[in-house]
Amino acid sequence: MQKWIVLSGIIVFLAFSCGDNQTSEEQVIIQDTVLPPPPVVEYGFTLDSFQVIRDTIEDNWTMSHMFAPYGVSQWHINIAAEKAADSLIGLRYVKEGDPFLILAEIGDTAKNVQYCVYPKNRVEYVIFDFTDSVFVEKKAKPHEETERMISGEIVQNSNLTFALDQQLKDINMTGEMAEYVAGVFAWTIDFFRLYPGDEFKVVYTEKSVDGEPYAIGGISSAWFKHQGHEFYAFKYSLDSTGTKIGFFNEEGKEMRRPFLMAPVQFSRISSGFSGRRFHPVQKRWKAHLGTDYAAPHGTPIWATANGTVIAASYTSGNGNYVKIKHDETYTTQYLHMSGFASGIKKGVFVEQGQVIGYVGSTGLATGPHVCYRFWKNGKQINHRAEKFPSSVPMEDSLLPDYMQYIQPIRARIDSMPVTPYIVDVEEGA
Repeated sequence: MQKWIVLSGIIVFLAFSCGDNQTSEEQVIIQDTVLPPPPVVEYGFTLDSFQVIRDTIEDNWTMSHMFAPYGVSQWHINIAAEKAADSLIGLRYVKEGDPFLILAEIGDTAKNVQYCVYPKNRVEYVIFDFTDSVFVEKKAKPHEETERMISGEIVQNSNLTFALDQQLKDINMTGEMAEYVAGVFAWTIDFFRLYPGDEFKVVYTEKSVDGEPYAIGGISSAWFKHQGHEFYAFKYSLDSTGTKIGFFNEEGKEMRRPFLMAPVQFSRISSGFSGRRFHPVQKRWKAHLGTDYAAPHGTPIWATANGTVIAASYTSGNGNYVKIKHDETYTTQYLHMSGFASGIKKGVFVEQGQVIGYVGSTGLATGPHVCYRFWKNGKQINHRAEKFPSSVPMEDSLLPDYMQYIQPIRARIDSMPVTPYIVDVEEGA
């Protein structure tokens, strides 16, 4: 007797036979059904439905080079370029080495493009639709956000960026993290004067796409030990709507203070405040009543505090400069700018952290830097030696909830070990 039973694509053959020993055996033969491969989907398109051409931007290419070989008229190329340059799309030019995808109709020997996909970065991409006139749209791949923790230490001849890069190992993520950390502690720590033995711990959000991290989503809390002093920072909302969000320390005082520690980020001090310095241009000894921050040409320069611009001008010595009166006590000045930021002129009110100009070497300067000058009660002083007022604590009614909120976060930070800095063999040579 034989039976065929078909179950979920598997054929089971049951054969019963009698041998010389009068015993029965059950023989099972399994045959797998061959399933078609799953469809290939990229950027929301099922590629099996198209003729797919993968191409790469070459040197000095424009969108004309991209689209003309695939049947797009210059008229429609101009329309596509104009729509791509829109602020919502933000694609003003294409970059050498970038790949792009052309989707044409199957069987079309002319390969006339129906859709083109141009990845702007690892997450965002632009779709050009030529099926009916011209339509341009920016989209983003689905991404995940995961909470992470990172820690590190500053060693001799190191800095915050080097310490972060040891673990993140991505130049973009390292730069983002350094900006976040420096932004939180910009009022309390002088990042141009870190010391060996300084340490940090950060709780942050990591963004990833296709399983690969690509960006820092922000930080929620941090700790920094600087010259033996510990500084905590916790992100907290002062209202239920989440509109009044800031960073506060372990006592409930806001991290923001009247003045930033420096007018630029992550450069170096090329010349400090001094009563007697040999001038590199004038070749004579004279007082240097400011602090020079060397930085690449075009680096943004910030107003270190709220105030009113009382001068935005040029002199042969100062070059392009901006002077800001903050209150009856303090005034600051920023020299040797390559140019002013848009809207910066005498009488304009500026906010702390607002870009007022860009690093240059105008006036008496040997290289790109900003000379930052600081007045207190009409007298120029060394701002790095000034003791500024501490921030004001949050309202008493909010303090109990805040202290309860940060307790487990602080315990988590305190229990986290600091990852030691590993000196590379070549680096230490």
